[in-house]
Amino acid sequence: MAITNYRGFNLKGAGSSQDLWQVKIKNHVLSGNLAAVKKSIDWWVDTAQIIDPKSFSDVKAARPGSGKATSEVFAGQQLKNDTGEPNGWYCMFNGKLLKGSKVAIQKHIEAYMKALAVAKAKQAKR
Repeated sequence: MAITNYRGFNLKGAGSSQDLWQVKIKNHVLSGNLAAVKKSIDWWVDTAQIIDPKSFSDVKAARPGSGKATSEVFAGQQLKNDTGEPNGWYCMFNGKLLKGSKVAIQKHIEAYMKALAVAKAKQAKR
């Protein structure tokens, strides 16, 4: 049986499966998947109301690295996507974090490069 602590409450793994967890709040034993039990604890801490984890059945356990991590080089810049989601792309560009879709980030970089080229051309004419 696995035991862990979350916001001052002891969570116990119920049974041999890692999918079922239990917590005791004010003489009430709540059980469900880990994400739903944590959501119930958050609810209790924030509002002092006990909500059964079954009411949070739509909450799925978010596991880091569950998505397909992708990386791509565009115009000398490293574009990364850790989640695999379409809008999960990010890039450090000119000391700023750009986040959004890959196409939007590429358009931003292209627009900056074009403006930079125009500025250099104007300066060269002088």
